[in-house]
Amino acid sequence: MGSRATARPFLGLPLLVLIIAGTACSMPACGGTQGESAVGARESAVGARESESESASESSASASASASGLPDFRAVAPAPGPTGRAIAELEPARCRAVLRELDIPFDRSTDERARGIVPAPVVPTGPVNGIALEFEGRRALHRVMDCRLLVAIHAWAPILRAAGVTRIRHLSAFRPGARVRSTGEASGHSKGLAFDPRFFEREGAEPIDVLEDWQPRDRGAPPCGEQPEDGEEWPPLPPPAEGEENGAILRGMVCEAIRRDLFQVVVTPHHNDAHANHVHVEVVPGVDWSWNG
Repeated sequence: MGSRATARPFLGLPLLVLIIAGTACSMPACGGTQGESAVGARESAVGARESESESASESSASASASASGLPDFRAVAPAPGPTGRAIAELEPARCRAVLRELDIPFDRSTDERARGIVPAPVVPTGPVNGIALEFEGRRALHRVMDCRLLVAIHAWAPILRAAGVTRIRHLSAFRPGARVRSTGEASGHSKGLAFDPRFFEREGAEPIDVLEDWQPRDRGAPPCGEQPEDGEEWPPLPPPAEGEENGAILRGMVCEAIRRDLFQVVVTPHHNDAHANHVHVEVVPGVDWSWNG
């Protein structure tokens, strides 16, 4: 993850259970303004060159998978734009400018329940760096994300594409009033800074389902191996057991996001039953630590 402080537990996460407050949503989440303008010709040309570089990197990662049968996620070039902890520190106006510069399609949310709670509430309106985002739930409000979460997903996208992923089906993002039961602290969902991917759809292959494919899932085991000390590298993941190849790909995608510090809190099925069917990934501004479990 580069330079970061030694990790410490996040707000009592060993007992993490998120509480969803509020009544059923009957209002539209975000009528939204018209989609923000696309980047100009100069930015588009730069983006095209960067996209070509990313594609070459992803092809290289896929080609190097022949020995292990898995993509070499560490060989994937980073996406253009902010990465790591720099994403979490973006101010709202600058964050929206980054979305436009990176040609990430979005509308601003006009839902009153997000205003004043989510610093920069947006709703994705198309694929994010080649990855479609599909909300699986019923309350449209839960599609709303803080702008910084959308930038983090953009940075994660090259890793996902290296595994052939074209679409994420997630369970929720913004949930007003969501709290960590063990501490009473507001969760990342309450500010639109977290979302819960469950299904990863892939081109030419069966979807990966967190509920079925995250194996093994021993309770309390570190999802990516023991977290290294500052300045040290994460250990490589072990080769998958027979029949657990999809799980190894899933774990590899998540652990590479952790290694690159795209999300400061990541909760997996190793943690508790509440996370048996999804991975909780969260951007946390203003901290020098990270947590995963």
